[in-house]
Amino acid sequence: MNQTPPPNPSGPSWTSDYFREPVATGVSPLGRGLVGHVPLIAIGLIVQGVLELGFALCMILAGLVFALTPDPEMAKMRPMSGIIFGLAVPALICGVLRIAAGAYNLWYRGRILGMAALGVGLLTMVTCYCAPTSIGLAVYGLIVYLNDSVIAAFAMGDSGKSGAEIQAAFPPGK
Repeated sequence: MNQTPPPNPSGPSWTSDYFREPVATGVSPLGRGLVGHVPLIAIGLIVQGVLELGFALCMILAGLVFALTPDPEMAKMRPMSGIIFGLAVPALICGVLRIAAGAYNLWYRGRILGMAALGVGLLTMVTCYCAPTSIGLAVYGLIVYLNDSVIAAFAMGDSGKSGAEIQAAFPPGK
């Protein structure tokens, strides 16, 4: 008769890392993932924030011209200044938030702040000026920020590791 041996309790389980390739000490077992994309998102946040601030300042100046002009023909445009200021406020808030988040994210810190900046930054779609890049950056950024390796990299950054140490823990693949 053919009998099967009893299971070996000390053998590997399906939840162990038995089937993974061994990794060197200090290297993340998760692999590189999308960790290399984080600086691109951070720079994108900063650039988008600067462009939104520029837009907001132009709108504020235009609103002031309409609101404070002594010309009677331009005085008819005074109600338009309220709409212009209304467009400037979300761009101003989102621009400052994006720049701050991008600066933190360059050092792998503040992942939640980066995600919040991407989400809140979608408010600038009301301007139509920032909508295409804001949507693209939000989609790309959220894909990157929700990656397991990126979450681990930000945890390392929040615990005080330097960018070089984080990059060393997530070396490029073969």
